Amino acid sequence: MFLRSSALELARSPRVIQLAFGSVDFQLDAGIPDDDPERAMLYARSRLVLASAAAGIAAPIDGVTLDLDNPARIADDVARSRALGFGGKLCIHPRQITAVHDGFAPGAAELARARAIVAAADAAGAAGAIRLDGKLIDRPVAERARRILSTT
Repeated sequence: MFLRSSALELARSPRVIQLAFGSVDFQLDAGIPDDDPERAMLYARSRLVLASAAAGIAAPIDGVTLDLDNPARIADDVARSRALGFGGKLCIHPRQITAVHDGFAPGAAELARARAIVAAADAAGAAGAIRLDGKLIDRPVAERARRILSTT
């Protein structure tokens, strides 16, 4: 069922603005056991992130966390989703909303770094790549920093 279309074809379909990963459904369809589903689903999840970026649509929404009574688990899952490139996470219980919201919001250190990058890039103008705190800052790095600041 899930092999009929590629992720990129779906992402490029008219009126599609964002993909979501039905992790539990995929686990069933692919016959993935419960012992380590996150690792087993990494390829499929990564494909959605890459397809979304290639199609120029919003970062995809990751699947649910089934553990309802473990706040640390939802926080870990959110951090993993964000690090992989997802833009959000599906919730199956209201207690998960705050953890998902907080986990996808940029932290104070990330915001401070983004401000410093944008300030340095703006000061350099169209000079191309610059150096800030021993790190290369070029157009993609500056644009990412601007995106981070635009979410606040």
